[in-house]
Amino acid sequence: MTEPNLILLDSHGIYIPQLFCSNLGEEEAASLGISSWALSQCQTGPDAPHYWEAWDSILTDCSYRDDKGTLWTLYQDGDLWEIPEGFSFAGGF
Repeated sequence: MTEPNLILLDSHGIYIPQLFCSNLGEEEAASLGISSWALSQCQTGPDAPHYWEAWDSILTDCSYRDDKGTLWTLYQDGDLWEIPEGFSFAGGF
């Protein structure tokens, strides 16, 4: 099974959403299922009025399928991960 990929450490704290979105353009974000509204809120940073609502939307909606057909989604529990379909942290990593 394909292993998850660590994207950002929890040491980035409240800036994880902003860092994740910082280099995404609208086209790339749209291809990942991220709305332009959520992208802009997170790129603005923690002072944006709907920062956490937008981040929740991104965590729920963001996904892509790689060239092998594996569907990847985001998972955050402190650290931010991209995880392949079917993977579970329940058994430990």
